[in-house]
Amino acid sequence: MTERVLILGGGFAGLTVAQGLRGKGFAITLVDQHNYHLFQPLLYQVATGELLGEAITTPLRHLLPSYGVSFRLGNVIEIDLLLLW
Repeated sequence: MTERVLILGGGFAGLTVAQGLRGKGFAITLVDQHNYHLFQPLLYQVATGELLGEAITTPLRHLLPSYGVSFRLGNVIEIDLLLLW
């Protein structure tokens, strides 16, 4: 049986975990409240008009298939740890 992994958030940490687990036999699902990854270090350049917002965002659905990860748009309100055991 394939082990399932749930990653909460598509920021730098979430994407790094997804990439690190690629090809290791896990069924990975990433849940995020946005459908894009925002590269925040360049956010000030958008504010000053040097870059367009599209230049610092990437749709998560474009990034994740190469990692073998399915994506769900949503918010996690509660995790019942008793169901995991």
